[in-house]
Amino acid sequence: MARSNRHLGARPVVRIATAGVALGVALMILASAIVQGFQHEVKQLVVGFDSHIQVAPSDPSADGLVWTPGMLDSLRQLPGVAQVALRHERAGILESPQALQGVVVRGIDSTSILDRIEAGLLRGHMPSTTDRGPRDILLGEPLAQAFDVDTGDKVTLYLVLGTEDIRPRPMRVSGIYQTGLQEFDQRHVWIDAAQMQEAAARGAEAQIVLNDDDTGQPTRAVGQVFGRDPRGLGWRGRWAKSGHGRRSLGLQDLSRRTTHLWIAGTGTLADTAQLWWSEGQWQTSVSEGSHQRVADGYDVWTTSLEDIPEIQESLFRTIPYDWSATRVDQQHPEMFSWLRMLDLNVEVIVGLMVLISIVNMTSALLIIMLERRAQVGVWKALGMTDQAVVQTFMWHATRILGQGFVLGNAIALTLIAVQSHWKCVPLDPEAYYVDAVPVLLDAPRIASMELAAFGLCVVAMLLPALWSARIRPSRTLRMS
Repeated sequence: MARSNRHLGARPVVRIATAGVALGVALMILASAIVQGFQHEVKQLVVGFDSHIQVAPSDPSADGLVWTPGMLDSLRQLPGVAQVALRHERAGILESPQALQGVVVRGIDSTSILDRIEAGLLRGHMPSTTDRGPRDILLGEPLAQAFDVDTGDKVTLYLVLGTEDIRPRPMRVSGIYQTGLQEFDQRHVWIDAAQMQEAAARGAEAQIVLNDDDTGQPTRAVGQVFGRDPRGLGWRGRWAKSGHGRRSLGLQDLSRRTTHLWIAGTGTLADTAQLWWSEGQWQTSVSEGSHQRVADGYDVWTTSLEDIPEIQESLFRTIPYDWSATRVDQQHPEMFSWLRMLDLNVEVIVGLMVLISIVNMTSALLIIMLERRAQVGVWKALGMTDQAVVQTFMWHATRILGQGFVLGNAIALTLIAVQSHWKCVPLDPEAYYVDAVPVLLDAPRIASMELAAFGLCVVAMLLPALWSARIRPSRTLRMS
């Protein structure tokens, strides 16, 4: 039957049906690849700012947590965990002579993972994290344009530590970055985490001041305490093994053979300053404070986005009961809900393409059967059963569908390869977050989608093929 179509009017119909099926299949594959590519790119952008899972205190009023190297190692050793970093985040207000805007202040330390930010660095450099370095700040390109500033310019950053506690910090713009995710670029700024920890003073800092007499000789050692405890109250200090809780000690009463300790605070956030006799005079140590042991949480990256729920359960079994582990899709539900809604577009497109393919094939099959009435009549007159005739037309329809699917795959895969390599179709990053149409080929998903579509089309051909069973040899032979 297929060979004889060359000599009948059904040949253009077969070509049109094949082309229609091929176009539908190509559109299905392209729609799936584009949506998956877009979802993947946007998810990677979001994860560039926020990790896969964030570990933080469950109590919203808690002012951070005390981090330990042991907890870092425990989290890093969990199966499926790729990287773990400390999280430093504060509300802030950025000010320049041109503008004033609220921002999210993120801190950078030795554990930070900033591959996405560094890849999007347009000019300048990342903020310095050295002790003697300048107070650098990294701004997103949209924010820099709104404030009309560039690298080297001065701005003022107000760190919001409480409803009535706002600390101004003069900053220098060290760099400008752009990731393409405008909602994040225009409100996230990055500074050295040590500056945030020092300003927040969420630990204790012990200091010893030597008071001099009228002759300029030190006579008393006074212990001082700075910082605040987790409840926001000031710490208390004490002299170890001496002083009975007094802050001030007379130096003439102290042994010059012993190192005297002034302890500020309690527990894991306690800090110690030392006082000792050396080289004919009393010496004091300079304490760095325990505020460096406080962070806002842990950032956890997994080896695969699909494993996030399982790793979240593992984290709950590892962290203290008063901590929480929140997935990135729970942190930004509006973004991920929107991405999930894109799957509906693919389902609608697939449904429409399958419907169009069924209509095309039904029309083509009916036209072929009308032109083959005489031949079918001869078959039945020679003893061919209705079931065999229906199977013949079903096989013919399946063959046409198969050709269309093969041609559609060839067209779609070629276009995907061209777009993936040369980025021929550009996009506006401000509207779509990416500068070109992204494509991601998920072979198992596309194969299952095509098998389902092919099966539906083949089953749908059964109804028009059954019409061939109504052809009567007596009528068709008289008409011929």
